[in-house]
Amino acid sequence: MLPQNTSRRLLKIQEVMQETGLGRTSIWRLVKDGKLVKVKIGSNTRITAESYNAWLKNLPRVVVA
Repeated sequence: MLPQNTSRRLLKIQEVMQETGLGRTSIWRLVKDGKLVKVKIGSNTRITAESYNAWLKNLPRVVVA
């Protein structure tokens, strides 16, 4: 997870894929479902770090006994 005090505000789709292990289609599904927020800068698409961190916080926790 990205540190909360990171100065980066936008992440590349590829960075989110590498960080989570999810594929491109899954990332786009999260965008479509409103769980990740995309920003277009010209022809480039980025994910807001704020939405990414919020999504991570809301993932279910797995407790191993």
